[in-house]
This record gives sequence, C-alpha cells and structure tokens, in this order.
Amino acid sequence: MKYLITERQLNLILEKREAWYRLLQKKLPHFPQYVLKDWIYRKVNDYKDYESFINWVNDFLVDLEWEYEKDFPITMDIFNEKTQNELNERIGGLVRSDVDKDEERHRSQKELLQTRGISKEPIILFRTEDGKYQLGEGWHRTTQAFMKYPDGFIQPNVYIGLNAKWLK
Repeated sequence: MKYLITERQLNLILEKREAWYRLLQKKLPHFPQYVLKDWIYRKVNDYKDYESFINWVNDFLVDLEWEYEKDFPITMDIFNEKTQNELNERIGGLVRSDVDKDEERHRSQKELLQTRGISKEPIILFRTEDGKYQLGEGWHRTTQAFMKYPDGFIQPNVYIGLNAKWLK
C-alpha cells in the first residue's frame, strides 16, 4: 500500500531533518562534513526522541577524533575479526534483511566498480586499540571491491575515527 504525503507534511519532515543536522554541526564541530552527512545523519531516524539521540551523541561521539587518509591500502588483514567475518559473509552472497535494498545496492556498486573503478567516495573506518580497523560505512563498495580484488586495493579517500568508545 502506498501512502501519499502532502507538501506540508514533506516540508515538516525536511525542517525536522535540517534542524537535526544543524544540531549535529553544533555538537560535533570537529567532525568532517562527509562523516556527519553519510554516517551520523542517517542514524537520526534510529532514535525516537531528542533525549536518546543527544545521549548517544554525548556518550559516544563528542570525543571521537578523525584522520583523513588518501590512497589507503585495503587488505582483509587490516580489519578486526568482526569486520572480516561480515565482509566474508557478504562476499559469500549473504543478503542482509536489516539493510535497506541490500541486494540492489550490491548490484549498483558492482556496476559502478566495473565502469568507473574504485569509488572516490570515502569509506569510514574506526581504529581499534590493537591497531586493526572496523568498517563503519562503505560496506557495499568495500565488499564489491574485495570481490574484484581479493588481495586488496587502494581506497582513494578514507576517514578514520580514533578512540571510538564502543570498540573498548
């Protein structure tokens, strides 16, 4: 069943999203804009109210520091066990029901990889205490790149989150 929304309802939704984004920019001024838009902003809908969202930001994000790397070598062994396992499952064909349009997104990234090469769009990594990395964003691009280049590849742009509290 399709639901039609009015222009007014759409404007209210857009105003709310813009307000959340401005709040994020204020609370996390040290975050790269790409990370705010591609990773954090997408999570707004995961939180039912302002308080739980702000608690998440305050508890896990305000102290996060960022590095930007160009031409970053990606091999399976740089990742922690959790990321390696998930990448291997996805490479093996796992379709995740909790990821919106998972199959379609893999297909799209495969086509883009074939026609344009490795995407210049950044991936987001988090460095663990043992120096390994956990993949935060860019799963479909990274999975498809590993399917084409199983020994590794160079990722043109990478944001690396340091001292992520949830990895401790």
